Amino acid sequence: ARERGAPANRKPIEWKLITDLSVTSRREAIEKLDWYALRWKIETFHNILKSGCRAEESRLRTADRLANVISVFCIISWRLFWLTMINRTCPDAKPTV
Repeated sequence: ARERGAPANRKPIEWKLITDLSVTSRREAIEKLDWYALRWKIETFHNILKSGCRAEESRLRTADRLANVISVFCIISWRLFWLTMINRTCPDAKPTV
């Protein structure tokens, strides 16, 4: 994959994705790259859950309590993730969005 629209002061980023999935056309290659790009969104969500909510620091004594707090943390993390993605795609969006 090669970066399009790279800044004039540096070379475009080029990288290869190694996979055991079948890739026989450009369309399939782009599909696999899109899948890989989604991985970073998942990583961002997990980072919010682990670092922002500090989910791993929950020291609850029962599975039910732990399940409840993780459920709340997931809702909070999803909302923060959504706000992060909105800001990245539409940095000039009105706060009401």
